[in-house]
Amino acid sequence: MQPTRNSPLPRDERAKGLSELASYRFPSRDSDSLLDEILDLATKIFDVPAALALVDQHVRWSSARKGFETSETSCDLSFCARTLASGQTFTVLDAAVDHRFQANELVTGKPFIRFYAGAPLITSKGHVLGTLCIMDQKPRPAFSFEDQETLHSLARLAMDRLELERLSEIRRSALCLNRSSPDAILHISDEGQITYANRSARAIFGYSKHELLDGSIDRLLPASLQRRMAAVVRKFQRADTEFLSFKPIEAIGLHKTGRELPIEFSAGIWSSNGSFCMGVIVRDITERRQREASFEMLFDRNPIPMWIFDAKNLNFLAINDAGCSLYGYTRQQVLTMNALEMRPEAERASIRSTIIGFGESYISEKPGTHLTASGGELRVLTFARRLRHAGRDCVVVANIDVTKSEQAQNELASTQIFLNAVVESIPSMVFVKEASDGKFVLLNKAGEQLLGTSRHDLIGKSDLDLFNQEDAERFREADKAVVASGKLVTIENEPLATSSGIRSLRTQKIGVPDAFGNPRYLLGISEDVTERLKVEQRNRHLSLHDILTDLPNRHSFQTALKHQLAEPRPFALIMIDLDRFKAVNDTLGHQAGDGLLRQLSAKLLTVIGNNDMLARLGGDEFGLIHREGVVTKESAKCLSEKIMSAVAQPFLIEGHSVTIGCSVGIAIRPDHGTTNDLLIKRADLALYAAKMSGSGEIRFYEAAMEAKADRDSLLRSELNSALNLKQFHLQFQPIVDAVSKEVVCCEALLRWDHPELGSIAPAEFIPSAETSGAIGPIGQWVLEEACLQAAAWPRGIKVAVNLSPRQFSGFGLAAGVAKALAASGLSPDRLELEITESVFLADSEDNIKLLNDLKQLGVRIALDDFGTGYSSLAYLRKFSFDKLKIDRSFISDVAESPENLAIVRAVIGLGRSFSAVVTAEGVEDQRQHDCLAGEGCDQLQGYLYGKPVSSDNLICLLGDDGKTSRPQHFCSTAAIISREIMQ
Repeated sequence: MQPTRNSPLPRDERAKGLSELASYRFPSRDSDSLLDEILDLATKIFDVPAALALVDQHVRWSSARKGFETSETSCDLSFCARTLASGQTFTVLDAAVDHRFQANELVTGKPFIRFYAGAPLITSKGHVLGTLCIMDQKPRPAFSFEDQETLHSLARLAMDRLELERLSEIRRSALCLNRSSPDAILHISDEGQITYANRSARAIFGYSKHELLDGSIDRLLPASLQRRMAAVVRKFQRADTEFLSFKPIEAIGLHKTGRELPIEFSAGIWSSNGSFCMGVIVRDITERRQREASFEMLFDRNPIPMWIFDAKNLNFLAINDAGCSLYGYTRQQVLTMNALEMRPEAERASIRSTIIGFGESYISEKPGTHLTASGGELRVLTFARRLRHAGRDCVVVANIDVTKSEQAQNELASTQIFLNAVVESIPSMVFVKEASDGKFVLLNKAGEQLLGTSRHDLIGKSDLDLFNQEDAERFREADKAVVASGKLVTIENEPLATSSGIRSLRTQKIGVPDAFGNPRYLLGISEDVTERLKVEQRNRHLSLHDILTDLPNRHSFQTALKHQLAEPRPFALIMIDLDRFKAVNDTLGHQAGDGLLRQLSAKLLTVIGNNDMLARLGGDEFGLIHREGVVTKESAKCLSEKIMSAVAQPFLIEGHSVTIGCSVGIAIRPDHGTTNDLLIKRADLALYAAKMSGSGEIRFYEAAMEAKADRDSLLRSELNSALNLKQFHLQFQPIVDAVSKEVVCCEALLRWDHPELGSIAPAEFIPSAETSGAIGPIGQWVLEEACLQAAAWPRGIKVAVNLSPRQFSGFGLAAGVAKALAASGLSPDRLELEITESVFLADSEDNIKLLNDLKQLGVRIALDDFGTGYSSLAYLRKFSFDKLKIDRSFISDVAESPENLAIVRAVIGLGRSFSAVVTAEGVEDQRQHDCLAGEGCDQLQGYLYGKPVSSDNLICLLGDDGKTSRPQHFCSTAAIISREIMQ
């Protein structure tokens, strides 16, 4: 029975899949598959056979099958075509009763399929390559949504595996190109160290790979070239650009043996992780210089009078001895003259036109009149040809005195031989064709090598005898157009099929007329620019893309943003910053971090729309221009949630399962701005707000964010002068004994009274002080002022001072504490320094050493906000804290919450175990007091015992013995303020 062949897969979609399939490396049908592990997993999860079905031109064939025999099937018959058309998971519970498939030969015959489920394999560009499918000969009553999601996840995993293999192939191709290049290719770090050198570099300079790598570039280049490189680097650092090229120049290289060798030097500089790298290409031009030297020798010693002049200004550049003898000038005299001065004044205008107008070569039709140094006249035949000399476009001229015709004929023949030798030495292909029929009449040695054919086999033949008909007709039509124009025509990147493959040529052609002005020849010079174009293309790609992930870089992103702003339609600018990425670098190393960024970038490309643009802006920050479909606030949020979900999936990095997250900030055009800078600024503000809200947050820009940023900027600018203007003062909050209610300590709290902004909360200005660097002098002032005022209190009362983590370094903190104690006369055992657990996030060993140095001074160390930060109990083993302070978040409902009470009991138990005093913060009512005192908490702090007051008011309220029977006096003295600072 012949089933109906009505595939739901559109023809254009199938064509896209075929094109995309060609860029992936798939195993042959008879070899082991890359994807056996994934298919084994699918087989085990669903307890049915599994297969990977790939799009092919005529059939759909199953790769890496598990549980049934391999077979090839028409796309029209395949179940998978339905999956490909929908782009979603496709399920057939019982094909025998499904009208779409009950007559299908795969159901009625082998392999007798009854149950089928398939998920599409979708590339980063959104094209479908095939499906991951499971099949069974028994029907199923159901295939749940969770089962479909599992199958879809396995398909995505298979696609990631294929994509990784494709990227590895690209890297191998680039490496092969570097290794096979005849030019030296070097990568240089910002410190001038060689980080990569190909085989040609080692061959040209005579060093081994071990000797070159990590060595200085200085050993390969003279000081003059190093200075030029340094100047280009300075120019790059001043310029607002991601890439800067160093045009090719001729210079001297230094061989390992000390020998100098002529080189052509070019380089490119690009940004890399806040610094820069340099790529250098060096070509050994020893052979070129030898050819030039040979030319100089032939020129100087030639018995025919010759000279060379600049093709533009006609000034003489060289003359040989024979020329000096014929015309009676010294070489020094000629080098100060113009070529027209050798001709009578009446002829100079026409001579100038002739020089400008002739093609590659020129032979005078009849002798011309030349002037000698003594004023005499010579009748001379001239033979001229254009060439490059000393880096300029020049004309070389042979001048033959035709006083005796026999002598003239011999010398003209010699000149022809010499100029032919010059043509042979040109490294580019030089050819001449008949204008009438296109048959070759001349081809130089370089042309033989490029075409892979002997000139003897080519002379007398046309393009039709050498190339396929299409190329030959294209060349012939172009030649006719050049001859008809009478002008020099340049053809860039002209493709040419040779025995070594397709080559790209830069060809210059011009028609050469006969004596009567009729078309006679076509002269052409073709330079093989294939390798140069590849390097330029790669350099252009590198200048616009991130080297690690191959995503567009910041420069490309900003350019795309400008172009998008030129269009009227709305779009969303989405900024993405990874959470917990630094921990991956710190624990697994930067290589693992790089691998994570590559995997993450590939996954994000599968999430975004085809018209969206994702870029890596640097480090762990990405930017996204969302312009797919109709862009709204809801579509931007939906896409951001997909991104966050993709980022939150576990990544397998070097055998480790790694889980990270991200924060997202969004600005929408035109609601949040219509300029490049404004949208970027506001998306960054939204991202900062998301980061401050906690990991895994999405925030849209709000006007309050910009107002807060402006206020933060103002505070940072005012902070430096606030201390000198004496705008800061201290207040003190009592800490009481839990049993006696006697005041045993007072915590110093910083206040800022701004003359215009009024009272500014510490929680607002302390972060600004930390980021601006002002926290150092402010923190030292707090230490000194707190000690000075506490010295006037009753001797039994201590003072507690908070330290910022930014103060906590090995440079000056211990000395600053000692200075404050000495200046105030306060006993060291009356000073408590409160730190938070964030101090231990970095350099924990050094920080513990600093804590021990502080204890050596006799001061007490308290661990504030215990249980809310990032600390480990290991810190309690490494350092003996004098006090543990329980954060107010555990105290507010301690009398009602069994969970909080359990935490409080645990901390009190720890304090006893380590002989540390335990203090509870935020006690506001008697029930909390009774509960904490009953649990054995040592000290209590909160509004129940007093609000912050000045030192003078504190002394009045304390009395001589430090007791307060009416704690409410403290509350009536001070205004309600925000919680402690420097935490």
